[in-house]
Amino acid sequence: MLQLQDRISSIVGCHCPGPCAKPLNTRVQLKLQVPLWVDLILTAAAQGIGRAAALAFAREGAKVIATDINESKLQELEEYPGIQIRTLDVTKKKQIDQFASEIERLDVLFNLASFVHHGTILDCEEKDWNFSMNLNVRSMYLMIKAFLPKLCPERHAQRGEVIYLGH
Repeated sequence: MLQLQDRISSIVGCHCPGPCAKPLNTRVQLKLQVPLWVDLILTAAAQGIGRAAALAFAREGAKVIATDINESKLQELEEYPGIQIRTLDVTKKKQIDQFASEIERLDVLFNLASFVHHGTILDCEEKDWNFSMNLNVRSMYLMIKAFLPKLCPERHAQRGEVIYLGH
């Protein structure tokens, strides 16, 4: 079986430098052969690539926990078989640690939460820079630190995967 990262690389079908005008279903295609035992946590799953990935993984038999800060959009995923939802702000250490304490094992941690300021650095306010660094860098550290013990090889036969797809 191909490495999970190789299979997931097919998620991003569009490499436009800016917002893409193509409908999401023509940009994002995911064809995986995911074993039924895969337990997956996805961040930023309420819309866009995160939503498409959650639906595709669930369709292929993975047990998906879709997380996002946008609770109303996230609830739309609850109706799909194989998807559980959880409101999560990946910039909040206490929320992440609480969530991790509830997870027994994990095969894939798929971090999609990210933010890029539009414009030049001269247009970027310090608060926007701080938000970007907090979401793009610090949240990855917090998520990986909290969930890495759940991904360790000695916990189950397969090696766990951490995937970061961001701007």
